[in-house]
This record gives sequence, C-alpha cells and structure tokens, in this order.
Amino acid sequence: MDVKLINEAFLHGWIIKIKQYDKLVSTGKIVEHTRDTIRLDDGMHYYKSKFDIQLAATPN
Repeated sequence: MDVKLINEAFLHGWIIKIKQYDKLVSTGKIVEHTRDTIRLDDGMHYYKSKFDIQLAATPN
C-alpha cells in the first residue's frame, strides 16, 4: 500500500488488512502511522516493510 493510500485510510477511518506470507494477521483502523510503522486500533504496531497492507473493503 502506498503512502497516499495509507494517509487516506487514516484520515477517513477505512478498515485495512495486515497480511504476512498471504496469511491474515490483523484488521482494523489506523490510529497512528509513521514513516516505518502503522498502529491499528487494537494497539499493535506493524512495520510497513515486513507486512502487506491492503484495504479490507472498497470505500464508498
């Protein structure tokens, strides 16, 4: 997921999926993001370089 889409997901509260090796790790809303990490509403931090980040559903 590129930076622009991460910013949009953060600003609009879109649900994202975090995957690693094609297995779902977590889903949720982004509550904080830095250059290297994303923190979801479940409180967990994920490295952008280690996980595949996707939109869970197409926004309206």
